[in-house]
Amino acid sequence: MQPMIFELGELLIAGVSGDGSRTGEVWERFMELQETIGITNKLSDYGYEIRLYHGDEDTVHVGVSVANSDVDSEFTIFRLPPSTYAAFEVEVARGYDSENENMDRWLEANKEKYEQRTIDGSYYVVEFYDERFTGDEEGSIVEIWIPLEEK
Repeated sequence: MQPMIFELGELLIAGVSGDGSRTGEVWERFMELQETIGITNKLSDYGYEIRLYHGDEDTVHVGVSVANSDVDSEFTIFRLPPSTYAAFEVEVARGYDSENENMDRWLEANKEKYEQRTIDGSYYVVEFYDERFTGDEEGSIVEIWIPLEEK
């Protein structure tokens, strides 16, 4: 599978962070806060999940894109730097890991041109949830964005 390659400027993601092995709980916390407090400067209802890998452990930040960092103090802002991304579509019903082999194979095949970008020395990926995401049902799609740097 060939990914879509695109560039994005800086993104500010207002949300909450937590243990990557407890992602469902982190999303629940975010949804509770968004429902009770709200985010008035969100750019859309699309969801973002940024997963940072630190060896055998990972942390996750979930939320929505905002126009600026003027949000309630219950939320934290995660700044995604401007980047080129390789976007892979994942059919949720097949499992989130279903495209890992294809992504790894693509990165290996393109290692002369691209390397995976890091934040503070940690590799990361972005899961993007737009109108194609409809939960665990058949046909539900999530994009996984791998940040790239050209060599």
